[in-house]
Amino acid sequence: MKITILDPALCCSTGVCGSDVDDALIETAAHVKWLKSLGHDVQRHNISNDGAAFKKFPAAIEKLQKDGVDSLPYILVNEQIVMTGAYPSKAEWEAFLALDDSENSPISPEEKASQKTAILICIGAAIAISNIKVLKEYVASAKKLDIPAQEIAKAMHLGNEVKNALSQEIIEQANTLLNEMQPKTSTCSPGSGCC
Repeated sequence: MKITILDPALCCSTGVCGSDVDDALIETAAHVKWLKSLGHDVQRHNISNDGAAFKKFPAAIEKLQKDGVDSLPYILVNEQIVMTGAYPSKAEWEAFLALDDSENSPISPEEKASQKTAILICIGAAIAISNIKVLKEYVASAKKLDIPAQEIAKAMHLGNEVKNALSQEIIEQANTLLNEMQPKTSTCSPGSGCC
C-alpha cells in the first residue's frame, strides 16, 4: 500500500524535535516506522520543507486552496485522501490497512452487489449536487465493477430528477420570500373613504 502524509509546516521532516513536541507527531513517527516495517511505501512531505511534493497530488492542492493550511495534515492511501485535519490513530491505520486488503482480495457476490448499489447511489448523488469530480470517480468505480451502462444511466437520471425537484423547491421558496418583502396593498385608494 502506498501511504502519503502531507504535513503542515513543521520544524523538521517529522516535527519531532525541540523541547515542546506534539504527542500526535510522536505517535505518527512511530506509526510511520511500524507501517514501513509491514512493507508499506510511506512518504511524508512537509509543506514548509518539501512543498513542491504537494504538486504531485492535485486533489490535495485543490483542497489546500479551498480550505487553507489549517486543513493539514492530509493522509492519502494509494493517492486518495482518506483523512484530513488530524493524524490517524493506530486503530484508524489498521482500518485503512484492512480496507486495502479487502480491495485486493476476491469479494463475494453479496459484497459485490452491495458495492454496486453504493456506487450507483453515489453516482445519483453526484448528479444531484452537481459534483463532476465525484461523478467521474464513481463512474470509474462502476466500470471496474462492470456495472452496465444502462444501470449507470438510470442512476444519473434519478439524480437529475432529484436535482430538478430541489431546484424547483428553491425557486418556489425564493418567490415566497420575495412576495413577503412586497408591501401590502389595499384595494382602496388612500382618501377614498372606503376603508
